[in-house]
Amino acid sequence: MRQMVTPDEALQIILENIQTLTARTIPHADALGQTLARDIRSELDLPPFDNSAMDGYALRAADVQAASENSPVTLRVVQTIAAGDFSQVEVTPGACAKIMTGAPIPPGADAVIMREDTHENAESVAILASARPGQNIRRAGDDVRRGETVLRAGSVVRAAEWGMLASLNQAQVEVFSRPRVTILTTGDELVSPGEPLKPGQIRDSNSFTLSALVQAAGAEAGLMHVGDDTGEFEKALREAALCSDAIVTSGGVSMGDFDPVRDVLLAQATVHFWKIAMKPGKPVMFAGWKSDGRTVPVFGLPGNPVSVMVTFEQFVRPALLKMLGRRALRRVEVTAKLDAPLKSPAGKVEFVRALVAPDGDGWKANLTGDQGSGRLSTMTRANALLVVCADTTRLESGQKVVAQMTDWPEIE
Repeated sequence: MRQMVTPDEALQIILENIQTLTARTIPHADALGQTLARDIRSELDLPPFDNSAMDGYALRAADVQAASENSPVTLRVVQTIAAGDFSQVEVTPGACAKIMTGAPIPPGADAVIMREDTHENAESVAILASARPGQNIRRAGDDVRRGETVLRAGSVVRAAEWGMLASLNQAQVEVFSRPRVTILTTGDELVSPGEPLKPGQIRDSNSFTLSALVQAAGAEAGLMHVGDDTGEFEKALREAALCSDAIVTSGGVSMGDFDPVRDVLLAQATVHFWKIAMKPGKPVMFAGWKSDGRTVPVFGLPGNPVSVMVTFEQFVRPALLKMLGRRALRRVEVTAKLDAPLKSPAGKVEFVRALVAPDGDGWKANLTGDQGSGRLSTMTRANALLVVCADTTRLESGQKVVAQMTDWPEIE
């Protein structure tokens, strides 16, 4: 076990000990929000045929080269084609077809004039504008070509991907299993919302914060709570390990007399490290717990609300994303200008809560208040964590700093 590591070393150790979960096949209807386990290659062109990009008239562009509002060209309307129809009637010189958006282009036509540029009559139409070949026509394969890799393994199925899978006739989708994460909070002082508070007790916020963070990462969250009792915690940990792909605890890993997480993990688990040279969130323990022939990763996070969120962002979220088979594991980072001076402790990487917003052609970072690790309100006003290097003890207003955008999804 290494007692103290840097944030970069901690993440490296964690990722080396995390495995991607197995893949499974699910119906397309259940694929939203899942992570693709294989590349999706198209077996057809999209669109599958030349079709109209708007409501109007399919015609020969050569027939209306001289058309204008002052000198309209009249064409015979030989057919009407709705979306879903298919016509073999050829558009010959001097003729046209009334056509709806998405309908296939009839033989002979090479352009579509939108309806607004016409004056309609019973069996003919006056064309009030010229057209060029290909105008308002969506060609077969314009979007996707047969044989093209459209979606990559490790991609998240968002609304666009879900629709694309349907367009590609992917009735079954192979995805990575969602990690099952048990959130195990500790502390005799914690009370759930709605229950009466006794002197010295506080509301349990970490259970809900961590549950939200786990689900936002794409995993499934289950909740357990125990007091500051070593035997009770060990029993809960064994129970959780039987049905979990990962366990996240909060509290009980520091140097206090009543820290059951620390005592149980040090005695019975393979502990990879105990502390991280960072602020907030120094007391973080990462361990492997043997259960039923497998090793379940255990993330022992601090108890302070902000420390919980910051350490989850830096270490637990990337681990869950790797379990999910994601390619991108780290948040997007931008460079932003500070709005105020900032002091930072020597020898520790500090993660500072800030609101980062556009500023001309760059970004500016406004600190969200006092950086105490118990001030959860500062996280509610933040959309980024500023990363202050361990060898930097002061930054002046206007200086640039790296900002992790915690409200942005990871991208490659």
